[in-house]
Amino acid sequence: MENPTMNTTATLSRLFAGIQADLDTVDKTFQERATSGLTILNSASMHALGAPGKRLRTALTLLAGKLNTYRFEKLLLLSVAFEMTHLATLIHDDIVDESSTRRGNPTVNALFGDKIAILLGDYYFAKTAGLIADIEDPRIDHLFSDTVATVCEGTILEMMTAGNIDLSKETYYEKTKSKTACLMAACSKGGAIISGATPEEIELLHAYGMHLGTAFQIIDDILDYTQDQSTIGKPVGNDLRQGMVTLPLIYALQDAPQNGHYQQVKTLLGEKTHKDEEISEIVEWVTQGNGVKLSLLDAHAQANKAREALYHFPASPDRDVLDELIDFVLMRKK
Repeated sequence: MENPTMNTTATLSRLFAGIQADLDTVDKTFQERATSGLTILNSASMHALGAPGKRLRTALTLLAGKLNTYRFEKLLLLSVAFEMTHLATLIHDDIVDESSTRRGNPTVNALFGDKIAILLGDYYFAKTAGLIADIEDPRIDHLFSDTVATVCEGTILEMMTAGNIDLSKETYYEKTKSKTACLMAACSKGGAIISGATPEEIELLHAYGMHLGTAFQIIDDILDYTQDQSTIGKPVGNDLRQGMVTLPLIYALQDAPQNGHYQQVKTLLGEKTHKDEEISEIVEWVTQGNGVKLSLLDAHAQANKAREALYHFPASPDRDVLDELIDFVLMRKK
């Protein structure tokens, strides 16, 4: 196990050494496909391309595809398609959240307005459909349409439950699986389909991606409480400011009726503007109590389920990387 403060980029570079050239090709193809004759689209695309995290999804697609027959030409199309899908959802998400920055950079909606941002998201969905069609496998067509529909459902569920202090753990998991984990699951499942895996292997890799993605989101939600702004590029307690009740808060609230914080959080979730000290007080309470500890246990439980699915495959260097990715997701600090 590596040092928890390990350098994210260095770790991924080491893990992805075997697929680095292919990752670079995916990047290059993505930039070629993401641009068009319209200058404003190009500046918006280039702007949105700076987001980190994309190598993780692409690596999942390629590595899952290596567990059987590695067909890079088709995996390349799938990787670019899923990156574009993700980009489209991010652009639309920022409009929904009325976000002016993402990881310290101005959002597309902040730079160009909501109307262009909506159309740019639609533009990427359209481009994605073309890439998927070129793969020429109806199972991938269905995987793509199911994934986009599920992400939309997850986002709607998130909007409908925003500000709800009584959000259950079940609804949190449903939302997390739909909004975040299903795209990672689609990457590993798509890689499996293209590589000629058996139906059982396809389901196992889908489960691996789903559990990995769920652990990824739980860690994300924990970091929102435990990290300082300079590390994650957004203010601590950001979810709370947006009225989002995530797992650490759900656990903390289970003890709350006895200690008076329940009412405090309820008031906070109902307010449009927040004082920093109010947010800090809740953040401190969540981190000092059981909220973070219990959430971490859940993230580890998800990681174990991902590993269980993965260990149905024979040992190989590619399986080892997928295995180490589980530790990477648990240990990441940003």
